[in-house]
Amino acid sequence: MILKLFSGLWLSIMVFAQMPVFNPGVMINAGGTPIDVGFYGSPFVYDWDGDGVKDLIVGQFTGGLVRYYRNSGTNAAPVFTTFSYLQANGVNISVYAS
Repeated sequence: MILKLFSGLWLSIMVFAQMPVFNPGVMINAGGTPIDVGFYGSPFVYDWDGDGVKDLIVGQFTGGLVRYYRNSGTNAAPVFTTFSYLQANGVNISVYAS
């Protein structure tokens, strides 16, 4: 009886479970060119400059540097042009993997 209950439950789960559907990835452009930080890029969206529009922060594996792309568009239609490296006291911030 319990075996029938579990197999019925399992069948119900399998019937109603759906495989996730993922849309194709998109490249984010800066100045009309796709952003490329090499490999293992780590993007993060945050209003870095406090203007109410979310900017793009991207960690890059090579050198562990952190890029800052200011959003000159809107949150719905972001526009990124060039980047600068995030700095502390005039020195580039670097985050190394150990």
